[in-house]
Amino acid sequence: MLVGCGGDDDQPDVAAVERDLARGVEEQTGTRDVTVDCPDDVAESDVCAVSAAGGVRAQVRVTSLTDDGDVEGELVQP
Repeated sequence: MLVGCGGDDDQPDVAAVERDLARGVEEQTGTRDVTVDCPDDVAESDVCAVSAAGGVRAQVRVTSLTDDGDVEGELVQP
């Protein structure tokens, strides 16, 4: 499970969600230069695209997204 945190607005800060999920992927896998691309209206159960150095591609599903901006995700098979 990947864990991160975001902002305080009603709508999640997509950039913060993506950054936090990327950090979680890096910590969990040891992969560097990870970027995550989520939908603009990211919500729980959404799947975000993950890419990393060397052409590595994966997906992360948002498993929890609180009103406080805390986000959790899990790597899933593309």
